[in-house]
Amino acid sequence: MKEATPAMAAGGPGAAEPLLRVRGLSKHFGAVQAIAGVDLDVPEGQVTALVGDNGAGKSVLIKCVAGIYQPASGTILWQGRPVTIRTPRDAAALGIEVVYQDLALCDNLDVVGNMYLGRENLRAGLLDEDAMEKAATKTLTGLNVTTLRSVRQVVASLSGGQRQSIAVARAVMWNSRLVILDEPTAALGVAQTRQVLALIRRLADQGLAVIVISHNLNDVFAVADRIAILRLGRVAATGPIADFDPQLTVEIMTTGRSDRQATIADKGQSAARARAQAFAPVAETEVEAEAEAPRPGMHTQTMRGYAHALWVQIVAGESGVLPVVFGVVLIAAVFQSQNAMFLSAGNVVNLLVQGSVFMLIGMGEVFVLLLGEIDLSLGFVAGIGATVATTLVQPEIGWPWWAAILAAVSATTALGMAQGLLITRLRLPSFVVTLSGLLGFQGLMIQLLGAGGTIPIPDETINNLANGSLSPTSGWTLTAAVLAAFALITVTRDRQRRNSGLVAPPPGLTALKILGAVLAGVVLLFVCNFDRGVPQFPLRGMPWVIPIVFVVLVAWSFLLRRTRFGRYVFAIGGSAEAARRAGINLALIRTAAFALAGLTAGIGGIIYASRLRSISTSFDGGTVVLYVVATAVIGGTSLFGGRGDPLHAVLGGIVIAAIVNGMALLGLPAAVQLMATALVLLASITVDVVVRRRGETSH
Repeated sequence: MKEATPAMAAGGPGAAEPLLRVRGLSKHFGAVQAIAGVDLDVPEGQVTALVGDNGAGKSVLIKCVAGIYQPASGTILWQGRPVTIRTPRDAAALGIEVVYQDLALCDNLDVVGNMYLGRENLRAGLLDEDAMEKAATKTLTGLNVTTLRSVRQVVASLSGGQRQSIAVARAVMWNSRLVILDEPTAALGVAQTRQVLALIRRLADQGLAVIVISHNLNDVFAVADRIAILRLGRVAATGPIADFDPQLTVEIMTTGRSDRQATIADKGQSAARARAQAFAPVAETEVEAEAEAPRPGMHTQTMRGYAHALWVQIVAGESGVLPVVFGVVLIAAVFQSQNAMFLSAGNVVNLLVQGSVFMLIGMGEVFVLLLGEIDLSLGFVAGIGATVATTLVQPEIGWPWWAAILAAVSATTALGMAQGLLITRLRLPSFVVTLSGLLGFQGLMIQLLGAGGTIPIPDETINNLANGSLSPTSGWTLTAAVLAAFALITVTRDRQRRNSGLVAPPPGLTALKILGAVLAGVVLLFVCNFDRGVPQFPLRGMPWVIPIVFVVLVAWSFLLRRTRFGRYVFAIGGSAEAARRAGINLALIRTAAFALAGLTAGIGGIIYASRLRSISTSFDGGTVVLYVVATAVIGGTSLFGGRGDPLHAVLGGIVIAAIVNGMALLGLPAAVQLMATALVLLASITVDVVVRRRGETSH
């Protein structure tokens, strides 16, 4: 049997103190002894391979070192000093990082988002994207990861080797001293395996200690300096890789001993042959395929390059809001051909006001859908918000309108938070909890309204939220201010990126964005400023509800795209396990998302009551929530989580309102309206599923 000698254990005479020393480590799960009395040395600047059959104890050993498991006995020494590693955070504080076999990446985030997940740089409380992008680029460049076209690529668009490189780069960018890789080349092709093995060698050459767990002995002998062979929870042999060959290694793995040693002729030859084969030059066609293939989400500085990248995204199924925009145009063309009144100024404005309720509550639903959850109660949560506001402004109570609105949205926020706590703390399915909420909140709403049935709203300010209009002058002034702010922010942002040496859109594209926003604002104002009243009662100006929807859209888009909370919402929806390993408090983020959904539903409920100037027990929150979910999904938010935007709810709300409005103009019955909406929803879900499947098979 090949035993570990003291010289081997210490790395040879005169060798420096190993960075990590494990002595007598044991761990059991009930009656099962996973590891027993394990001794292991891991020196800096070398790759230590950990091999053994399934059940040999490799994963348990590294999880004890990583702080996931607590050993029953034994000592872990770090730089010669005993340490206690209770949690992964303790391990990270020492400089120990683990790249697990599943990589723990969020496919829906870009490279920068994944590398900084849980450790984001902030400036003034907001994500400092430029600083993170610079640091991520520097780390990848230092590791000679050259096949990425942009660190802003979505990880779902990367190859297996690139994904492994990102996971390794994330592990080494936090001043790590020891990097542990679990099956780093599993399921990779030849070219990708070479890429990853070369990266592992570079880590050791930079002075890091590396542990590689692998069943592939060819990879082990290609990259390792030392090897430790485990069998039945014990170290059967350890030493320099040159003292072993694959056959000897297999014998020790399977029997725990060997009656022979590697011959003098074989010593070092197996490793040399494996390295020569593994690091042989990659065929030019493989390099070109890896480096030149355009990938969705890549950034380039020319208009032609941006147009090409957009086309690649569309072909890959990542077409953003384009399908719903084309859908709106198609629906408008069909209804206009059947009734010339459909695109009249009065009907378009009425359509936007009708859809505002679905848009607002839909933006609340987006928070939940991004997590991969669902909230079926938001319809009646909105109804309770409307009921509270209406009740508090009644003459016998006499609350001012602003206090009533504040109390209403506070109540709906509390309802959302209560459901979030049930889902996160008791781990109940969101479908069941919110379905119960749908029934319970309907009963609560009836209880609050009493037997009266319908309660009118006496406050004109609340009534004007949906029925009032800005003067034409006020509308132009407000729109001009918004467009000027948008132009200033866009130009300043692009200039800052160029000055920082980061990729920015070409000036022509920036000008087109600003011009498009100006045209949209001008068209909207012209439509709203047409007289849509009757001769005796002219009506012009932008409805109040349009700026209200816009403010909520901007606020929630900013929250999701520019804050740590928003980044974590997307991360949890993309991979809850990856988010957990990054140290994100999943329960807190999920509860907050349900609370924000309740708050937004409360705003939508008040707008609903404002349109009718009353609230009644006939309010059908069940139908409302079905339309709301349809609104978010039709707009482009994924039912599977991790992909969506508040803008999707706005666009989907326009689609729903257009279908309902257009069919009403044509005199079609409600049954036909419902069936048409169902077909549009099915088409949207089909697109979502197809896009998701393409993403799963693209790497």
